[in-house]
Amino acid sequence: MMTDGEIDKGLLILRVIWCAMLASLAIYVFAGLQVAANMQVSINQDKLDMLRKIFYALAGVTLIITRYVRRFILSAGGRAGPAAQSSESPVLQKYATAMIIAWALSESIGIYGLVLFLLGKNATDLYLLILIAAAALLLHRPARDEIMSLAESSTAGGTAA
Repeated sequence: MMTDGEIDKGLLILRVIWCAMLASLAIYVFAGLQVAANMQVSINQDKLDMLRKIFYALAGVTLIITRYVRRFILSAGGRAGPAAQSSESPVLQKYATAMIIAWALSESIGIYGLVLFLLGKNATDLYLLILIAAAALLLHRPARDEIMSLAESSTAGGTAA
């Protein structure tokens, strides 16, 4: 069983990573607005509309698969990475891996918005997709309860999602 100290240390690291990824969304907005002031739209409206539909559909698919990818990683047996190189418990390693992948997938939605904004200079695309990405990151924030239930199910021989 993991000690409270191990869980607190792991949660602290995960919260720092999570905050950095959340802050990067704000940086995307700031950078996009700064760069777009000097850029001209170089794509015609028909292609931009097609790309907009593709990116919004991709954002929806990303939201859906993030949950299943995260659940798959958490329910997979075995360890998440080489335990010999880390003093972290296998449960915490698995949880960190699942969360970082979920955050990266969620953040990619914000990148879709940045790309659309740079191509078409439509601030609505940037703000909407950044907000969706932020909401997804908030939904997948690190939680002590999840780690505890994952640890309990691993000691009981089962798996948790």
